[in-house]
Amino acid sequence: MDVTSAPPVVATSGSLLKEPSGKGHFRSKAIAAVVVAVAIGGAAYWLRHRPVEVTVANPVMTQVKETIASSGLVGGVKESVIGASFNGAVVKLFVKLGDHVDARQPLAVLKNDVTQAQVLQAQTAVTTARAQLKQTSRGPLASELQAAQMQVSQARALSEEAAAELNLAQKTQLRSQSLAKAGVISKSELDTATASIITAEAKQRSGTASIRLAEAQLQTLHDTPRKEDVELARDRLTESTQALLVVREQAGEATIVAPFSGVITAVNVELGQNVDALGLFAMVSDELEIRVELDESNLADISLGQTALVSAAAFSGETFEARLKEISPAVNRIRGTVLIKLQPLHAPAWLKSGQTLNVNLVTSPAAERLLIPASALRRSGDRTVVLAVENERAVEKIVLTRPPSEKGVPVLTGLSASDAVILNPLKLQAGDAVRIKQQRIPI
Repeated sequence: MDVTSAPPVVATSGSLLKEPSGKGHFRSKAIAAVVVAVAIGGAAYWLRHRPVEVTVANPVMTQVKETIASSGLVGGVKESVIGASFNGAVVKLFVKLGDHVDARQPLAVLKNDVTQAQVLQAQTAVTTARAQLKQTSRGPLASELQAAQMQVSQARALSEEAAAELNLAQKTQLRSQSLAKAGVISKSELDTATASIITAEAKQRSGTASIRLAEAQLQTLHDTPRKEDVELARDRLTESTQALLVVREQAGEATIVAPFSGVITAVNVELGQNVDALGLFAMVSDELEIRVELDESNLADISLGQTALVSAAAFSGETFEARLKEISPAVNRIRGTVLIKLQPLHAPAWLKSGQTLNVNLVTSPAAERLLIPASALRRSGDRTVVLAVENERAVEKIVLTRPPSEKGVPVLTGLSASDAVILNPLKLQAGDAVRIKQQRIPI
């Protein structure tokens, strides 16, 4: 029997089938590998596309207290750096750092170079200017008018006398000229008559001038006081009075006093030290305020009269209220912040200027907001987002939130009460298939 022509051996149950050639053996392995790859791929596809079980919660509308948390710095309502307007030596020093002073209380005394003689000189100038103004402002006395009128009368009498003398001299000259022609008198006698006329004319001119002068003096008395003279005298009195005030003020500046009641926060001088006009002391008023810089995005939420809860790290558990009393009219362009000032209500004894405080400004005591658990939120770039379930898929929603409260995170925009928000989304991505496993109430 020819072995090569024998029929193929068929393996029965439990027998091992072997191909008589190496080529058949390789084909069997390839088929098996394909089967395994298909199975693995199918399993991976199923694992990758199977719905992810998620826990969701619906946003709940409730009333929440909305606040803006920030830090503030305590300062005085009034703050001042106190200096001198002249150079001098400190001869008396009355205060030290931390002292409380009252308004106008002396702080130090400087040696003053303004002498009493300068003050007296300025006082004399004022007295003189005041007398001149009084003299210029009054009208003429009756005696002065009478004397001026007498001078006018005397001048007119002298002028009439001079006219009479001139008339007589002219007649004498005419007679002398006739007599000289007749050879009765000499030429020298004629010259004497002519000289008498010249003298009489000069006397008449002098008399006329005296009349004009006396009449002008009388008119001046009638016109007294003149407005321009009074104004000039008044200006001189004003100038001398101002000069006296300046000298007195300089003399008084030897004593440096507190401009208001408060606490001394800096003493930059020592007894005997020569000082100039720079700050010698610094102080803050008894009334304190809290200054807070908020991001300008909060401008729409703040208004005068709002209250704030204030605390300090050094006094744990102690809080007090403050009222928003001032909002800066301008925004800091560099930092993008706006300065607000709070007035403490019933300030504690430990409140000091320069302290840093924790401030929670209440912008709305009972705002209607949708609340969601904080675990539903995550960041996507510079946005805050949540994943919600829609049509068995995860859908990304951009939300605008407020600072979290004890009950949850308030949402301003981006969600509605009917949205099923996924909690703890972890690596879940928008578009992934999901299946709701549990529905929770967020509050």
